[in-house]
Amino acid sequence: MYRLLNVNDGHEYAALVHDAYQADGELGIDFAAVTLPEEKLIRGLILNPTYGLFIEGRLVSAITLRMPWVKKPGPYGVPHLGWVSTRPEEKHKGYARKLFFLLEEQVLKEELRTPAVTLGTAAEHPWLVKMYESWGFETVETKTLPGNSHQTVYMKKSYL
Repeated sequence: MYRLLNVNDGHEYAALVHDAYQADGELGIDFAAVTLPEEKLIRGLILNPTYGLFIEGRLVSAITLRMPWVKKPGPYGVPHLGWVSTRPEEKHKGYARKLFFLLEEQVLKEELRTPAVTLGTAAEHPWLVKMYESWGFETVETKTLPGNSHQTVYMKKSYL
């Protein structure tokens, strides 16, 4: 089952994000999610639609959509995947992929009718770019953003 998360899911969501991104921090990749305080993650649930995949009532994966009209939108004027998170003990089971494809069909294409979706990830990450390519994303550009020590790879999946 998947659904839109709300502030009542905040503590469980924040724990999921922190746990999911710790491995990236250990790789030296400075994603904001590694150290973002719980209250900011919970506030993000109010500002950005965030969907969670539940297995046996437990949140195992979540994806945040940053919409073009929010304070920090994606770079291309279409919905942008923010944090894609899966519990470390649940990795390699396809949960993030399953959640993305549910969102793609039911939210991005059917509800929002967006022409595309984008995301950004670290060029230095050992497997994320390849994972997103397997989901149908293509690299648009790579750049170093202010305050980041890694290069950001912007990727896009078009529906037209």
